[in-house]
Amino acid sequence: MSQTLSNRELVAKAHYELFTLRDTSALEKYFAADFIEHSPLVADGLSGLRELVQSCPDLKHEARRVLQDGDLVAIHGRFVGLDEQPLVGFDLYRVRDGKIVEHWDGLVPEAAPNASGRTQLDGPVEPGNGDKEKNRELVWRFFTETLIKGDYTGFERYANGENFHQHSPDIADGVKAVIAFLEQLRKDGHGLEYSRIHRSVAEGEFVLTHSEGTIAGERHAYFELWRVENGKVAELWDAIAPVPEDDQALHKHGIF
Repeated sequence: MSQTLSNRELVAKAHYELFTLRDTSALEKYFAADFIEHSPLVADGLSGLRELVQSCPDLKHEARRVLQDGDLVAIHGRFVGLDEQPLVGFDLYRVRDGKIVEHWDGLVPEAAPNASGRTQLDGPVEPGNGDKEKNRELVWRFFTETLIKGDYTGFERYANGENFHQHSPDIADGVKAVIAFLEQLRKDGHGLEYSRIHRSVAEGEFVLTHSEGTIAGERHAYFELWRVENGKVAELWDAIAPVPEDDQALHKHGIF
């Protein structure tokens, strides 16, 4: 059955059946036998997912956005029943020959709306008809200059001025707010250092970057969803989480 589905349909169906219906038969239907799990929350392989679902009787997921780009499918949404409080963020799947073969995630605790009244999940849902490759190229150039090289004036060159919409709980709208926030973190010794982008998912106006770096010397995984409008970075959602020091012991494949 899964062979007749698009990658988007396959992943959305598998994710819903497994994490909302808690139907572990989805593992045999939609996942490859040699499935690789990168999440620090789950043991590797199908057995790890089965154990997670069976140990979380109240588990549910609310999908807000689903993006497809070749063999990668990203889901942006909200989990309940996975931890003491709801978790929001991103699940990233790789599909091969009609089966899910790999998964990464970035999840953070749900927070109150930010100073501009935006939540971690609200805002546009549909990717629209933007040129995904042009938007991907713009985001990679912006990301490299601004975040990897640490030149925060890149927000002034690439983003949508004071109409830049921010969904991070700690930052208000506008480029001035995000620059001030990042510069203060750097001054306090907790600056966000970025080393590289591992992969991206682009569809329409949306470009999701999955990258890594450090905060105050501690390794972190960054999931950041950028929306591009009329050649400018117009909106950002993110989930930034520390990488456990023992992730290699927990997952032989590593978190990335």
